[in-house]
Amino acid sequence: MPNNRLDAVVTDIVEGVRDALRKNDVTFEEFRMGMGHIMKTAQAGELGLLIDAFFNTTIVENENKTAKGSPSDLEGPYFKTDVPVVTDGKIKTDDSLGGDPMLMKGHVKDPDGNPVEGAEIYIWTSTPDGKYSGFNSDLPLDYYRGKLISGSQGEYKAESTLPVPYEIPNKGPTGALLDAMGRHTWRPAHVHYKIRKPGFREFTTQAYFEGGDYVGDDCCQGQHTNDFVIPEVIEDGKRVMDIEFVLTPAA
Repeated sequence: MPNNRLDAVVTDIVEGVRDALRKNDVTFEEFRMGMGHIMKTAQAGELGLLIDAFFNTTIVENENKTAKGSPSDLEGPYFKTDVPVVTDGKIKTDDSLGGDPMLMKGHVKDPDGNPVEGAEIYIWTSTPDGKYSGFNSDLPLDYYRGKLISGSQGEYKAESTLPVPYEIPNKGPTGALLDAMGRHTWRPAHVHYKIRKPGFREFTTQAYFEGGDYVGDDCCQGQHTNDFVIPEVIEDGKRVMDIEFVLTPAA
């Protein structure tokens, strides 16, 4: 018999599914319907979306068990590495889309409280109409996303516009499944962060707005802690997201 990690993980997944089938006395008719839905999801190109929506957060929980710094959260499907470095403190936005002004600032530190200089901080958000540049928007990739480099004291700062809640793709089989389960397909407004620095574990998280719609009721089950649910603070007419990130040293 095999005795390796792959065999152990796959066997446990299979047994977990079998236990659910037994517990709920699933019939042949229901089994065939489920299989048909999985095939339809694959044909629609949504298998990754379906798996992410239900299981991504579990991997986040596993990662956070060994973290010595800030807690991670979902990455989502819209991250890109080929984005410009923000040198003037402003991420490109489209004036025709409107949107309230937002200031993202804070510091990057190590677990002992020392500043981390030269960290790459990737930031990306939805447009004011709930889309992402380079994916489901006609906007070029360098809009509503950019890369910052932390300063000598670990500081970073950039301006953009407030993101909004949006629905994940909901016209296909993934949306149909969530609807049949009595669930919604909305995500709360959030800002994505990914931080890279040699000597530290790559860090990915999302930050949310206190009191915002769907905060605590995310269809993708994000927001594992309240660490990055940011209270409303206004400075010079801008909503401020002030966050101190603590990186976990690399193994």
